[in-house]
Amino acid sequence: MEQEGRTEFIRQVFNTVSEQYGQGELRFFENAASHLPGLLDLKGDEKLLDIATGTGLASTLLAAHLPDGQVTGIDLSEGMLEKAKLRAQNMGLSNVDFQRMDMTKMDLPENHFDVINASFGVFFVEDMEQLVQHVASRLKPGGRFITTHFAKGSMAPMQDLIMDRLQQYGVEVPNVSWLQLDNETSNRELYETADFTNITHYRNQVGYHFKDAEGWWEVVWWAGYRGFVNQVPAQQAEQFKQEHLDEINALADENGIFFNVDVIHTIGEKM
Repeated sequence: MEQEGRTEFIRQVFNTVSEQYGQGELRFFENAASHLPGLLDLKGDEKLLDIATGTGLASTLLAAHLPDGQVTGIDLSEGMLEKAKLRAQNMGLSNVDFQRMDMTKMDLPENHFDVINASFGVFFVEDMEQLVQHVASRLKPGGRFITTHFAKGSMAPMQDLIMDRLQQYGVEVPNVSWLQLDNETSNRELYETADFTNITHYRNQVGYHFKDAEGWWEVVWWAGYRGFVNQVPAQQAEQFKQEHLDEINALADENGIFFNVDVIHTIGEKM
C-alpha cells in the first residue's frame, strides 16, 4: 500500500476506534505514558510537541507537568482529536492545543520545540528515517526527542494467532510495522540517521492479565487490528471470532491470560 493510501486507511481506522481507544483493556497506552514525566525530568516551562497524539493520553499527562509550558498535540484522526480535546477540558488544562495535522508534513516552526514525543506513532509511516529527520528540524538545538515502541515479544502469542487466522480467512495482512523498532539497536540506528546524540533507552513492562479472551478481543476491536478484522467476510465474522477466542482462551492459567506489553522508551538530543 502506497503511503497516501496507507495514511487514509490509518485515519479511517482510528476514527472508528476513537470511542474506546486507550481505555479498559487498552490501558497499556496510559501505563506507558505514565513513565514519560519521570524519563523527561521536565523543568515545567518547555514547549512540547506530541505527534500522533491520539486521544491525548501523553499530551495531557505531560501538560499537567508543564505549568509554565505549552503542549501541542497533532493527529490525523478527527475522532481521536475530539477525545483529546474533551480529555484536556475535563482535566482543566489550558496549556494544551490539539490540531489535525500529518506528522510527515508538519506546518509548525523549525527550531521551536524543547521536547517532541511520539508514543507508538513512528512505525505508522513507511519512511521512518525521513520522519525522524523532519521531527529533528522542529526541535531547538539541544532539544530532546522521545519515542515509545513495543519491544520484541509484545502481544505474543496473541498477535501471531490473530494474524495467522486472518490469513486463513483470506485477509491480506501487512508485515507488522512496529517489529522494525522492537529493539534498542534499531531505535538507536533510526535516531542516528538524524544525528541525534546522547541516545538512551529505558524498558518498562506495562502489561497485565486478562480474565479471559474477551479482554484480548477488546484490544482487537478498539485498536488498529479492527481495520483487518473488518475485512473478514460478513457471513464468516462470528465464526472467525469464536475460533480466535477459543485459541486465546487456551492460553489461560490460574491467573488468567497474561498480556505481555514490554515497551522501549528512547531519548535523543538534537545537536
